[in-house]
Amino acid sequence: MTEHNPYLPPQAPSDGGLDAHIDPNYGWTVARAQKALLVAVMLQIGGMVPDYGWYIYVCGVILSFWAVYNLGDALQTQEDGFALGGGGKWLAVIWIPYVGVIALFILNGKATKFLKDAGYSVGLFGARRKTSR
Repeated sequence: MTEHNPYLPPQAPSDGGLDAHIDPNYGWTVARAQKALLVAVMLQIGGMVPDYGWYIYVCGVILSFWAVYNLGDALQTQEDGFALGGGGKWLAVIWIPYVGVIALFILNGKATKFLKDAGYSVGLFGARRKTSR
């Protein structure tokens, strides 16, 4: 006869854990767009180089528009995503002087929070791809 210990917590049947049913690429579109946004900001800062700096700056601006649009859409389409209104509304906001910089910080912060909740390791230059456990 088996002994039942009344002091042990109840045991649920194991189904492989919570991460067993999550796609390993879950959230990677958010991570890719966030990395592009950070690179775009670095290119815009690099635009201060004399002579050819404006080429670098224009590349950074174009990349930032692409990144903001894709980041807004990627965050909106996730299962537990944020009600951000999509990338088009974020593009309209970043055209407003000073408010655009604040919008970039807000969007980057929401992306970082989402990626950390999804299990990514987020550093200074964005998230790193998940490693298999």
